[in-house]
Amino acid sequence: MEGSGPDSPPEPDDNPLTKRDLQALLLDATADIKAHTATELERHVRALKTDIEALSRRTHQAETRLTVLAETSSSHSQDLTYLHGKIATLEEELEDLNNRSRRNNIRVRGLPETVTHEALHSTITDLFGSLLPEASEGDLAMDRVHRALRAPTLNPDTPRDVIAHMHRFPIKEQLLQKARQHPPSYRNRNLAFFHDLAPSTLKKRRDLRQLTTTLAHYGIKYMWGHPFKSVVRKDDQTFILSSASEMAPFAASLGLELLPPPVQRMAGMGRGPGSAADGADNGPRRTPRKRMSEVERSPRRQPRQMQN
Repeated sequence: MEGSGPDSPPEPDDNPLTKRDLQALLLDATADIKAHTATELERHVRALKTDIEALSRRTHQAETRLTVLAETSSSHSQDLTYLHGKIATLEEELEDLNNRSRRNNIRVRGLPETVTHEALHSTITDLFGSLLPEASEGDLAMDRVHRALRAPTLNPDTPRDVIAHMHRFPIKEQLLQKARQHPPSYRNRNLAFFHDLAPSTLKKRRDLRQLTTTLAHYGIKYMWGHPFKSVVRKDDQTFILSSASEMAPFAASLGLELLPPPVQRMAGMGRGPGSAADGADNGPRRTPRKRMSEVERSPRRQPRQMQN
């Protein structure tokens, strides 16, 4: 049949869409879109609500953990403060016990290294006997005598100290007093006697050297106490300092201005008798060709030490 091929134009519809039909189709499409949108929105809202509830639970748990951590941290901070105080107290008590265990010790400085270990006991006994000729052999008895525990130096001017543990404490005090009145010597070499103190005590004294130098400059006497403290008498009042961190206000309470810090020996230069390894304290340095005053010798004056 003519005109029935695939390329022939469509035949006209006998029932064309009216305006009402189009409106109906539009309403149906709108309803479908609304229904689909409502369903999708409801699904997303439910998922979002679930996520919000999960985040709320996690936030609550995190806040709870933070509260616990804050309380734990506060408790640990209090414990650390308490433990730091206890450690400081224990260190002070240990230092005091260390010094008390050395109460009978005398440090002899300047004895040449040529005096051998085997000859130390007899040499020190003769030296002490020359200071206390009235003392008997039993009075001068020593429980032990040895060199300071460090390597000997090649410099003959810096021999190791000799530490003698006296059997009787009063004899040790008499020897120190005699050595201050009549400085001993050995074969034309001047010797010096000191108390044997704990290294921690010596460090604390060195930390206060600026103060002790200032006190010596103004002619103010002071003495060392145990447990560690510096005791100053001024205008019939007693002032006590236990820490170098309080040195400036302590000097201000005395009405003094601290002098510039004394020049320290360079590290590693000449580990002489005054070094920390020897465990001795020289106190303020001597002025050349000037006799040291009583105040300048006060760091060495231990008979007036305060005991617990």
